Amino acid sequence: MNVRQIEAFRLVVLRGSMTAAAEELHTSQPAISRLIAELESALGLQLFTRNGGRLQVTEAGTAFYRDVERSFVGLEMLEQSAREIRTLARGRLRVVAAPLLALTLLPAVIEQFLAMHPQIFVSLEMRSDVTMQRWVSSAYCDVGFMTASPEAYAVETEDLFRLPALCVLPAAHPLAARRRISATDLQGERLILPSYSDESRGPIDRVLRAAGVDQVPVIETPYGALITALVSRGLGIGISNALAAIDTSPKRIAFRPLDPSTTFRGYILRPRLPQSNPIVDEFVALAHRALTQEVDGFQKKNRLKAVGETRLSDDAD
Repeated sequence: MNVRQIEAFRLVVLRGSMTAAAEELHTSQPAISRLIAELESALGLQLFTRNGGRLQVTEAGTAFYRDVERSFVGLEMLEQSAREIRTLARGRLRVVAAPLLALTLLPAVIEQFLAMHPQIFVSLEMRSDVTMQRWVSSAYCDVGFMTASPEAYAVETEDLFRLPALCVLPAAHPLAARRRISATDLQGERLILPSYSDESRGPIDRVLRAAGVDQVPVIETPYGALITALVSRGLGIGISNALAAIDTSPKRIAFRPLDPSTTFRGYILRPRLPQSNPIVDEFVALAHRALTQEVDGFQKKNRLKAVGETRLSDDAD
């Protein structure tokens, strides 16, 4: 088995024919057919069958293709890294974040950062918690922003926020007339809740069960920004992190404190390195500052008290 055979196999799967793969590799169809036959012999697997003259991938071929594609994605990432090293000699910052933070808080942070350092290239990726921790621990990324408790080794962590859960309601909903929402008020309502892949769901369930709220949610999703978008469509009442309210319109959505409440948390992850990176230090400082500004603005826009309802960091317990 060699790289040429793998490349031919991948292109046949992607293009659907040996002729198209041959054109892309600047070779002949018989040459591609020979490469595929050699690969099948080396693997001891039948990768393709012909049905009515059409080439079809077998189950074994499909399973093998998944691993092949993962390998090619890894190679493409290495090529991208090399391009960045060649062209970004003046500095780069690689950021990875949970979707909620990437879509709400970080655009404002990046705007401020680039105004101060226009020569630095910023890369922002949205990834799962597992991928995020793996990337930061291996120093593939310079800093990560996540909403689940970190479990990775070889990383340094710090609190980004501790914020109480809020009810997210359509502005026209009768409950929006109240200053606070009791958990018992949610009995019989169509609920939109974080899914069980989000660690906030367990505490929310406990609050609701204690209040006798036992209906099945109409929608579950781990993304706070998506909960807000679904509520804006009138699909139900959500329980979410206050940061999901950034850039939303009070004319369509209302946010009210929930009694009793539970806490959403956010964390910053950095690779454990011999020396701190001053670029990362500055970006993290801007993130803390921007978070405070966003929360203050949210409190004023939604007429929430600044004390006891939306609190930051260690004050939230």
